[in-house]
Parts: sequence; structure tokens; C-alpha cells
Amino acid sequence: MVEKLLLCLGKRKKFQVEGDSMTPLLHSGDQILVKPVKTFRIGDVVVSQHPIQSDLAIVKQVEKIEEHGRLKLIGTNKLSSSHRFGLITPDRVFGKVTSKLDEKESNR
Repeated sequence: MVEKLLLCLGKRKKFQVEGDSMTPLLHSGDQILVKPVKTFRIGDVVVSQHPIQSDLAIVKQVEKIEEHGRLKLIGTNKLSSSHRFGLITPDRVFGKVTSKLDEKESNR
């Protein structure tokens, strides 16, 4: 409920998951809310620009934080072809996933 209010106030952004790279944590069609942040921790689930297709957003998990704050992102589905994407600079990350909307909330 609080997350939905934060979305209405512009403090969260809504994204839709496409593909299976984050299963079993997230599934294609899931609606997620993202909080814009500048710092990240290992294990955070984030939405970032795709490293090659800048008009495409991807949902991945922070596996490692390298020097200069670059993030090593991975998918949670080891069988997915997009399991690894290499290093991303923090300025390409939209933010951290804070919640997943249930089906009733996503259709409102």
C-alpha cells in the first residue's frame, strides 16, 4: 500500500518484467516498482539500461561491485541466455526494485 502511494507521488517507477532471466524470483509479466538510488549492495535487484541496446531496460541482480563502483549484474536463472551481462556503470541503473505488485494491484 505504501509503495503504491510512493508510485502516485512519483517516488517510484513501474516496470514490467519480460523474459525468464530472473526466475524464480521474478516472472515475465510481473509488475515491479523501482526506487531511484545512487548506491547499491550485493544482492540488490536493479533495473538498468541494457549494455548494448540503450533503449532497453533489464532487470538483474548485483553480484559484485568492482572498482570505481561498477556493478556486475546477473540473472537469477542460470539457464537463461542473458544470465550474465558484465559490468555496468551506476549511472546506467534506473534504481533498485522495492516491490512486486500482485495481479490485482497491477490491473488498477
